[in-house]
Parts: sequence; structure tokens; C-alpha cells
Amino acid sequence: PGGRGREAAGGAPPALDLTALSSEEDEGKSSGPPSPASAPAAAERFRCAQCAKAYSTFAGLSKHKQLHCDAQARKSFSCKYCEKEYVSLGALKMHIRSHTLPCVCKMCGKAFSRPWLLQGHIRTHTGEKPFSCTHCNRAFADRSNLRAHLQTHSDVKKYQCKTCSRTFSRMSLLHKHEETGCSGSR
Repeated sequence: PGGRGREAAGGAPPALDLTALSSEEDEGKSSGPPSPASAPAAAERFRCAQCAKAYSTFAGLSKHKQLHCDAQARKSFSCKYCEKEYVSLGALKMHIRSHTLPCVCKMCGKAFSRPWLLQGHIRTHTGEKPFSCTHCNRAFADRSNLRAHLQTHSDVKKYQCKTCSRTFSRMSLLHKHEETGCSGSR
């Protein structure tokens, strides 16, 4: 036995070696070694269009696509400051600002990606509350807090306690009511 030592009797080509296929990726394993006649056809049946890797089952190819090809196709925008990747350019641009943080508070040094975020933060130092309620003159540092407060003046109380049927203008007020122990009577 000299030379290659892998040829079958009569000069036939050697049987296809399927051990190169990963057992994790190949979900179509057979109980024994493939026959020389059927092995090439089975291994070539399911081929990845992106990297040409072949699988003997569709399930094996599908798993490969999920772990390899699809993941690469989904991530296409990379940050130059770190290893993060994003599916949209807008998301990447927002992330990059987290590295550069151009808006710095002169009072405490805290940095923000947007000027309006810095403005809101500065109000924590100054105590300024420019957003006033027209019903009761209560004031707020943030517009969203005023919006939430205005719901307390609304006749529409869309959050109802399932135990006592009492209604609330805000979900947070209903939760507070439930947490403090609803008595079950109105």
C-alpha cells in the first residue's frame, strides 16, 4: 500500500468524508457512514449561497444561515470608536454622539448627547420650573411631567381598580392605590 492509499478497488473515487461537517450545524446525520454512491449527492443538496458551505439537510443549512450569514447581513453600520454595530445609520449616529458628548454641564461636568437633555439637567441645579399648570399653578421642570399632571385635572379617568372599581387619571396613581392596599370598597 503505497501512494495515496485512499482509492477503492478498481480505481473508483474515494467515499466523500462528511466528518468535516460540524455536528452542531448538521442536523441530518445518518446512523452509519454514507455509501460512496449516495454521499456526494446528499452532502451537496443544501448549499449556502453566500459562503458555499454545503449541508446534507435543510435544517443544517437553516441553522448555518441563522448563526453565520443572516447575522452578517443584519449588522452593517459600525462605530469607529468601539465594536458596536447597528442596522441603521441613524442609530449609529446617535450612538457616536455618546462617545463625543458635546453638551457638558458647567456646574457638575456631566455630559449629554443633546442640548435639550443638558437644559433639562441644568434645571436640577437651578430649581427652575418653567412649565406651569393652568388649573392649579403647580410648576414643573420638565414638560412631560406637566403633561402627566394635567391628566389629574381631566374628567376622563381611564385606569380602574379591579377590586373596588375606583378610577384614576394616571396608571401610576392606580398602581400606588393597589400597592397601599385597596380596601375593596368605593
